[in-house]
Amino acid sequence: SDDPAFRPVQVKLGPDGALWIADFYNPIIGHYEVPLTHPSRDHGHGRLWRIVWRGLDGSVPVPSLPNLATLTTAELVPRLADGNLVVRGLALNELVARRDAAAATSALQAAARLVDGNDPGADGTAALALFFALDRLGQVDDALLLRALARPDSAVAHAALRVLVTRDAGLKNLEQCFNLIAGKNAPAPGGSVTPGYTWRLMAEALARHPQPWGAPLLLTMLGRAPEADTQLVYALRLAFKNHALQADAPTLAAWAAASPGDAGRIVEGCLALTTPAAARFLAARVRDAKTPDLRIGEFARHVALNLPKEEFASFAALLGALNSASALQRLMAAEGLATISAQPQRVLPDDVAVWMRRELFAALEDKAALAVRAASALKPLALPEKGAPLRRRALATNAAESARAAALRALTPGEPETAATAIAVLASAAPLGARRAAAEVLGLSRLSSAGLAALSGAFEGAPADFALTLATTLAKSDQGAAELLELAVAGRVRLALLRHRYVALALEKRPAALRERAAALTKSLPPEDARLDALVAYRVGALGSFKPDRTNGAAVFATHCAACHRFRDAGGNLGPSLDGIGSRALPRLVEDILDPSRNVDPTFRLTTLTLKNGETKSGMNLREEAGRVLLRDPNSGEEIAVAKADVAETTPAAISPMPAAFETALKEQEFFDLVDFLRSEVK
Repeated sequence: SDDPAFRPVQVKLGPDGALWIADFYNPIIGHYEVPLTHPSRDHGHGRLWRIVWRGLDGSVPVPSLPNLATLTTAELVPRLADGNLVVRGLALNELVARRDAAAATSALQAAARLVDGNDPGADGTAALALFFALDRLGQVDDALLLRALARPDSAVAHAALRVLVTRDAGLKNLEQCFNLIAGKNAPAPGGSVTPGYTWRLMAEALARHPQPWGAPLLLTMLGRAPEADTQLVYALRLAFKNHALQADAPTLAAWAAASPGDAGRIVEGCLALTTPAAARFLAARVRDAKTPDLRIGEFARHVALNLPKEEFASFAALLGALNSASALQRLMAAEGLATISAQPQRVLPDDVAVWMRRELFAALEDKAALAVRAASALKPLALPEKGAPLRRRALATNAAESARAAALRALTPGEPETAATAIAVLASAAPLGARRAAAEVLGLSRLSSAGLAALSGAFEGAPADFALTLATTLAKSDQGAAELLELAVAGRVRLALLRHRYVALALEKRPAALRERAAALTKSLPPEDARLDALVAYRVGALGSFKPDRTNGAAVFATHCAACHRFRDAGGNLGPSLDGIGSRALPRLVEDILDPSRNVDPTFRLTTLTLKNGETKSGMNLREEAGRVLLRDPNSGEEIAVAKADVAETTPAAISPMPAAFETALKEQEFFDLVDFLRSEVK
């Protein structure tokens, strides 16, 4: 169609053999490229298209819709094998609704003929509708399904397995059959059936109906499944997980004793389980040194997070094995212990707590990557002794920028030593990331005169994005806002900063006198949205006059975006994936980079939970599950779980977690290089 409003959104095969198309019928389908109030947005119309084959000369008659209700029950049975799959489904539903359907012995006879395979011209795929009809009528038995499985790679066997997956009766008398299909007892890998769709259906059946004999079989299948068949591997792992959920630690150990390969697969499966049995099994593996040093800390962390409180004293038995592990693995174990230690009313055994503190403080002095993780683990811990090593790291001029910033953020807000450290870093020639962290830390507690002076003095020569951090920090308190306005009057702060979304939101919470003064200072400036609209329009128009460097664009992405966004299998997952962003309209893409708070995906909006005890927790991807409220920590990526009954208030952030700083943080050439890289096609 050349109609600009033609928007096909779904295509279905009809029972008449025609193609039926649902047409959204709207000239505007984008969410944000065009205003939601645009008059061309059609909220009241849609169209359905029916496309039929009339032949090249138009002589083929238009097909008619079959009326299955006019057929007798006996006449419906052959329609279960109709060449049109839609007709099969309709015939199935019509048949099982008939009062006399149970007497339709012809269906049972037709199924038996397909199972026996005596008719080489029969369509084996028809067994699916026949089996489901018989199952819903209570006429199918295990004997018939077992006979179907005798030809395991046939469509008839696939139909039988799909019935077994969905039925509530479970799996009976199938151990020998499944073992033969999987070749569990055969010397040749793969058994009588090549791993593939049949195996996947078996895995789905065992996932829904775990069996006492299922786990060893699934482990054998996992050992023989091709790694490239990711769907099969996933189905087998999910089925094994459902079996392991019901197993105790001795059972897991018995399964692991079969072979080293099985042991490794069970260890991987237990890392996906949060059961005490999985923790006990992994604890035994760590204690007995049966795991390679390469991942021993990862296993110990899982033990720490899932071992029952009353059994936690046994964790001390793992410390000997951990002491010989690498620094990274020891840190991972210490992180798990720190997570437990930060929970209310959880006290670690003395020897375990001493080991945890020793490892976290040691990692804090190690290379930057370990130091950042150690600081993040120390942040929620109420340890008086953490202050000195954190302050030492924050002030160390030879330390990496990321380590200094992480150490600053891990300090306890409100303590005089914390403020003094932040003021010292802010007033020094420290890297910008560390100075930004220092400014943020100062804003977490009441500002002293020294803190105000440090923030005010930092505006001198500050890049625009750092100046925004300073202004936002000052605007969060009454005394800071008053100082910010004085700086603006003196010309030391650009008036446009007062209109920035971050600063304006903070100023809205200040007393009326301060709000009125800010409004008077900025009354001659264009509204922030209008300014950004003009900036977006300029950047879109200027793109053609720049020669973008795609290689440099990739480097800009790695530096500024990859920590949060994933693109072409690289980057983080705190923000939305950017795969497919090249199809987005250029104005929308430029707008999303320059003004990220204008259109925020609810999944990635920061939410703050205020608990009834006054504590606050912030994260993204807010959701409820089994009486708990779940968030994801944007810094560590760890899941935050809070009992719903403990939540007093839920407050979504008005702005995006993505900083609105790329207008100034990137040079124009860098900005255009980044845009070109994001819009480029994969070669």
